[in-house]
Amino acid sequence: MTTVSHALRQPVKDFLCTLHAKFSDNVHSIQAETLPLLDTIDLNSRIIYEIRTILSKDYCDNESQKRICKEILEEVFGDFSLAMYLCAIGLIVPARMSVRRAFELGLATVYMWDLPHEYWGWRNRDQDLSFSAMVTHLNSLGYLDYIGQLQGIESVPSICNQAKFQSLYRELSNTVHGKISGLPPLSPERFTPDKNEIEKHLKQTIEAQKFIIGLLFGRFQKMEPLIEAAFPQIKRT
Repeated sequence: MTTVSHALRQPVKDFLCTLHAKFSDNVHSIQAETLPLLDTIDLNSRIIYEIRTILSKDYCDNESQKRICKEILEEVFGDFSLAMYLCAIGLIVPARMSVRRAFELGLATVYMWDLPHEYWGWRNRDQDLSFSAMVTHLNSLGYLDYIGQLQGIESVPSICNQAKFQSLYRELSNTVHGKISGLPPLSPERFTPDKNEIEKHLKQTIEAQKFIIGLLFGRFQKMEPLIEAAFPQIKRT
């Protein structure tokens, strides 16, 4: 019979301090070539927050839109920022979950902006939002005609690529639903930046951010030049 030995039990506080130190080591061990990806995520998060500020100041026509800016877009900013940190310390699974939440809320921002009854039902009545239904609505001919009417033009291209949005959401949802494909092995290597393919996960975060920023630019006329003026480096990312 094989005897399994375990390390002596530590006080929980000591264990947590040791774990915290390990996570700190992970940040310090990130390779120099990976740092620009972190810079890009930080820039994109700040762009999303600036969009929130501009929308709050110049675009809100009713209470639901004011609350969408205050409640939802701030969450999108926070979730993307948290995902960057979690990824940097090696917690890939919760990082991807945070990206999924930010991605879904970013889509919901545009979807509910023109549908106040959907916002209030979601906020006050615990009504669920369907990612597929939201992205389908934003690609409908009627919705695009509505955007064209707002912008004073006859033809408006899609403001979000339905296939790409749903593909990325499906990949992120696999993590939430416990599927392990695309994740590092279940071993201590999962938490080590040079073993857990951190660059792949950071690039996926950037992809989600760019999808949401592009969606916001597509919905809100004149937003893009304002952001480019505030963040000239956006053209280099």
